[in-house]
Amino acid sequence: MSTNELLPSGSSFSNQGLTRLSLGAQKQTRREVEQIQRRAIVAKLTEDGRGFLANTALEHVGALTALEQHLITVAPLGEARYREIVDSYTLGASAAIRRWH
Repeated sequence: MSTNELLPSGSSFSNQGLTRLSLGAQKQTRREVEQIQRRAIVAKLTEDGRGFLANTALEHVGALTALEQHLITVAPLGEARYREIVDSYTLGASAAIRRWH
């Protein structure tokens, strides 16, 4: 992404506006814009990662809950253990999502 892609067109911030600045000011402005671009890219990747992690955790919790329900009907004496395992996984997955930044 070039510096010009991030700057509004048709305004004093366009490339034409940049050329009116001194070379030092142009260089500093471009560095600042590039820093903003880097932060935006990292923020987007962070959100994509958080969404992927949440989606995966939801799929796993759903599958484990379905298995838990099935096992309760097949072997009801293990109900407390099944719930403990699924609840533990769910809490761990939630904690991992909260820590993701």
